[in-house]
Amino acid sequence: MTPRLVLREPGYYRLEGTVDFGTPMPPALWSPDIVPANGRATIELGGLERADSVALALLVEWGRRARAAGFRLVIADAPDRLRALIRVTGLEALLAEGV
Repeated sequence: MTPRLVLREPGYYRLEGTVDFGTPMPPALWSPDIVPANGRATIELGGLERADSVALALLVEWGRRARAAGFRLVIADAPDRLRALIRVTGLEALLAEGV
């Protein structure tokens, strides 16, 4: 399934679909308008069907944009494989809390 970022409530988003090498990524997904609430935005990953290092690259880009905009990006409900990639690459500080 083509990935999409769904706004659930202010500052809380859900990433759904497949984010991997075999799935075309909509260009807009690389630079979505993520709006924080209370200084942070949460990205819930429980809706991912499959995720690999492409998903990690996407989250890193979103984290970089969040820091540049002055808010914190929080990852929630990451699949085990993605959580392992985050830990192995040492990106826990960038992709904080709930990982």
